[in-house]
Amino acid sequence: MVLDEGVPRHLADGLRASGVDADRFRTAWKGIGNGTLLRAAQAAGYAVLVTNDKNIADQQSFVGRMLAVVSLPVNRRSALMARVANIADTILRTKPGQHVAITLDGRRHVRRFADGLLVEEEWPAVPPFAP
Repeated sequence: MVLDEGVPRHLADGLRASGVDADRFRTAWKGIGNGTLLRAAQAAGYAVLVTNDKNIADQQSFVGRMLAVVSLPVNRRSALMARVANIADTILRTKPGQHVAITLDGRRHVRRFADGLLVEEEWPAVPPFAP
């Protein structure tokens, strides 16, 4: 799992403490577009990209991707560190090609493609993120 550029780097330490193999954003990827980033992360062997980009699923195709994306509702370090266990649980549940959006109220909305069709579902919610 790798963090996107806008996600506080401290989250990687918290996720590792929760049993998730987590890396900070690679400096070499700074400033690249989402499509290039998804390809680079997948080529580097990552299974999950954690981002705070809420629109990535609308901008990029996940069909055939071996990478999952988890979108966080905020990028404030204190709010994310308070929910490390919930973020780790979300990461560990993901499968290749899924986009999981965690909302401020704690809902986890999942989008994936199966047989060319978009499938949307909800996973059990986590506690809300502090505003």
